Amino acid sequence: MELIVTDRASIETGIIVRARYALISIRDPDRRPVRFRRPPGLVASLSLAFHDAEPVPGLRLPRGVRLIRRHQAETIWEFVYLVRHHVGAFVCQCEQGISRSSAVALALAEEMGVCTDEIHQNYQPNQYVYRLLKESHPA
Repeated sequence: MELIVTDRASIETGIIVRARYALISIRDPDRRPVRFRRPPGLVASLSLAFHDAEPVPGLRLPRGVRLIRRHQAETIWEFVYLVRHHVGAFVCQCEQGISRSSAVALALAEEMGVCTDEIHQNYQPNQYVYRLLKESHPA
């Protein structure tokens, strides 16, 4: 299984994936959904909205910041298990392609037995998103 981490601009300008794939798209709540032409290899897509933020003990998040919720993490797993046998890749996308998308890709990689070296070396996974995904994984 191939896992691709990317940003909004790459999706909107037309990312090339050489396998049938599923897209997990994460945007800021105040941004419009990602716009893209339906490429031939895209089998399914999931769109979610939450901020790239992590709660810190003793600090209050600014008003209006929406963290990923447990039901969103569960929705990601439901989507993955629904389409995983129909695709050769998952494309995980967020606004900048650095934190939220790599956290999702890291959790998926660990579940699917895919090497995580590239994710650890090239990205900064949002630890809150990652932990919530791991906690929400169906046993």
